[in-house]
Amino acid sequence: MAAVEPGGIEFFENHVRPVLVQNCYKCHSEEAGKAKGELLLDTREGLLKGGEAGPTIVPGDPKASLLLKVVSYENEDMQMPPKNKLPDDAIAKLTKWIEMGAPDPRDGKSAEISDKGEFDIAKRKAEHWAWQSVPRDVQPPALDADAGWPRTSIDQFVLARLQQAKLSPSGPASRQTMIRRLYFDLTGLPPTPAEVEAFVSDTSPIAYENLVERLLASPHFGERWGQHWLDLVRFAETRGHEADYPIPQAYRYRNYVVRALNADVPYNDFVVEHVAGDMVKQPRLDPATRENESAKGAGFWHLGEATHSPVDIRGDECNRVHNQIDVYSKAFLGLTMGCARCHDHKFDAISTADYYAFAGYLQSSGYHLKDVADPVAQDSAHKKLAKLRAENETRLVTEYAATVKTRVSRIGDYLPVAAKILNEIPTGEDAPKPADYIASHPTVKAGAEAAKLNTDKLAAWVAYFDKARGSVADPLHGIVKVALGQSRGDSLAAMRKLEADTTAQAKSVKIIETVEEGERNYVKSERDWQAEDMVADYRREQDSGEWFPGGKQFGAGPMKAGSPVFGNDPNRPIMEFNENGAARNDELSTRFSGLIRTRTFGVNGDMLWYRYKGKADVFMAVNSHRQVAGPLHGIVRQKLDSKGDEWKWHGHRVRDYIGFRVHVEFTPRGDFALERVQFGGSEPPVIRPVNSRLAKLLESDTGLAKGLADVFVSAATDLAGGKAGRETAQLLNWVIRHDNLLERPADLGQAVAGFAAYQKQRSDIEKSIPGPSWALTLLDGSGEDEPILVRGNHKSPETKLVPRSFLEALAKREAPSRGSGRMALARRMVDPANPFVSRVVV
Repeated sequence: MAAVEPGGIEFFENHVRPVLVQNCYKCHSEEAGKAKGELLLDTREGLLKGGEAGPTIVPGDPKASLLLKVVSYENEDMQMPPKNKLPDDAIAKLTKWIEMGAPDPRDGKSAEISDKGEFDIAKRKAEHWAWQSVPRDVQPPALDADAGWPRTSIDQFVLARLQQAKLSPSGPASRQTMIRRLYFDLTGLPPTPAEVEAFVSDTSPIAYENLVERLLASPHFGERWGQHWLDLVRFAETRGHEADYPIPQAYRYRNYVVRALNADVPYNDFVVEHVAGDMVKQPRLDPATRENESAKGAGFWHLGEATHSPVDIRGDECNRVHNQIDVYSKAFLGLTMGCARCHDHKFDAISTADYYAFAGYLQSSGYHLKDVADPVAQDSAHKKLAKLRAENETRLVTEYAATVKTRVSRIGDYLPVAAKILNEIPTGEDAPKPADYIASHPTVKAGAEAAKLNTDKLAAWVAYFDKARGSVADPLHGIVKVALGQSRGDSLAAMRKLEADTTAQAKSVKIIETVEEGERNYVKSERDWQAEDMVADYRREQDSGEWFPGGKQFGAGPMKAGSPVFGNDPNRPIMEFNENGAARNDELSTRFSGLIRTRTFGVNGDMLWYRYKGKADVFMAVNSHRQVAGPLHGIVRQKLDSKGDEWKWHGHRVRDYIGFRVHVEFTPRGDFALERVQFGGSEPPVIRPVNSRLAKLLESDTGLAKGLADVFVSAATDLAGGKAGRETAQLLNWVIRHDNLLERPADLGQAVAGFAAYQKQRSDIEKSIPGPSWALTLLDGSGEDEPILVRGNHKSPETKLVPRSFLEALAKREAPSRGSGRMALARRMVDPANPFVSRVVV
């Protein structure tokens, strides 16, 4: 039998046992009560003995091993598993395992994989010293003979062990030897002859200490010792799959490690930064660049292999998470948590529940490319801009409201003339298009001269009437219809009916669900819309468990209905008023970077709808998969562009991911606002609510032209009084967007000057916002717990979820109420009561 390689048992537990359990045990195990072909594969003895066809494996010789011939389908008469050949990767793992000598920890008893409750964590913890707290009162051992050799208490322990082995300590090293040892140990570089000579001739009693301090202060110290840490976390700048795609900004994590070692960052802080560096409230800064160093530590989670087009995207996630947990537990705890993916650990106090409790931390966190530029400067600028806006908003809004009366003062003059002209435009097959008629026919000019109106403005009114009468989305659609001759009652009834019909349609929408049966073959089914189909609704206030911004750009929450959106043009200081609550990227300054993401949710319908305006890139993270390239999963990326100032719906077909967990990220490319994310049917869920002010106008006997102007003035009065809401914002937005139809106030000098002063102050503050500098980190999301996957198989989840928690043997299970809980995890890790972190690092 070939010698077993180091790590062989771990390789078996991670890569071989799961293959046997998932593919072989149902026909070849005592647990299943079957031994087809007289073959049992759930014990080492059974595997070596084989069945009717002879020994199953020859340790160290893959070519002679029957197991590999059978699973590789080399023999047409003997192919296992019988229905489907194992994936090439699984066969490769079996081959490597046999080459390693087929290490196998199983005894003669039937292999037990699932957790049946017999696992006694307290007993396991008590059985091994590593789980016990480090004692504080250990006395050095009694020494004899060479008792003068030790210089420190550690030397006393070394000497005691040497004497126990009947060995004598070596004599003191020469200065030439010592300087070489120090140089190679601390910097990895040899000393120069001049440096050796200087040390040898240094007669100072602290020459040694001085040399140590100088080498510890060398930048090469971090480079030398950083490589060991980078090996532990399997650092690389590429993914290692096929085209070997690069990991963006990976070098920043490498440099972070080197700088942390050179800066003598306390190890506890180093650990916290790796687990939850993105959540540190007062992050550590790089003295040279003032970048957020703490956040860069969490870039550790981005490292590792990644497949660009996994067919089984959930299986790929489980394998990635397994690798992350395995690396994390070895690097920080010196434990092999990865073994607990399929079964309770064979000798450590780690249960399968522990594994999946930890996996929940990763499920609750998203991979993130963060702007780490000076966070202090960003925070300061953000607070100053918020203060400036608060100090000026009321004044600017009041000044604008005061101009509305003048702007709408001649609506009554233009409205009847425009309606008369539009009604006189010829109709029929040979009639000109209204737009051509308006642009060329003398009727408009004659009408303007007769009523003493501006010709261009009247033409604009006629064109607007022509468009509005055919657009139910226009807030004045009903008013225009009345102006053109429809009765007030009929117009109002049509508006009410449209509101009722669209509301009923939205409430009765059918969510299409599909079930894939074979390749590209879907069976359609439908269900009623449910409250949980609303993934994100930014029309209302968001609590901390619903609002997930990355960066400063979206502020602390959605903009409320009625809030003004300031622009950069002094002649149009207010771009619009927010009609509904929305996540907007331009509340204070678009110079801040950032994104907004949804909570994590299960895909339960064919179509996901986004109501938005502006431009943004959309990324849907399906089971945390991000390495999107090649033939599959390209649909997770979308581009939004409303190409104007109107709100639009964008449908994202997601039927290929029904049953999977996802979250959606929106990264602005200019001005962007997001109102809702929700599942819907084949058409967007549009509701056309009636503006109550306009409805009252149609219900009254007030003259239409005068009444409409009064409605706008009333909205401006509410605005000045701080009572702006959706309807007020809708009316005032009409005024802003139809400036070409209205009068320009004669004296805007004071208002323009006031806004220009505000704009200059804002611009001065914006200059202090540092340009973006990107680094890998994490972004906290909604709290997500994992179920135990029976025998590590993602296709066999248990129904019960395991609350997120650190190892039960080290900390009481206390699930975080919101977010991932990674910061609480980090604190538990560095708690002095945890014996592993301190023991492992030394």
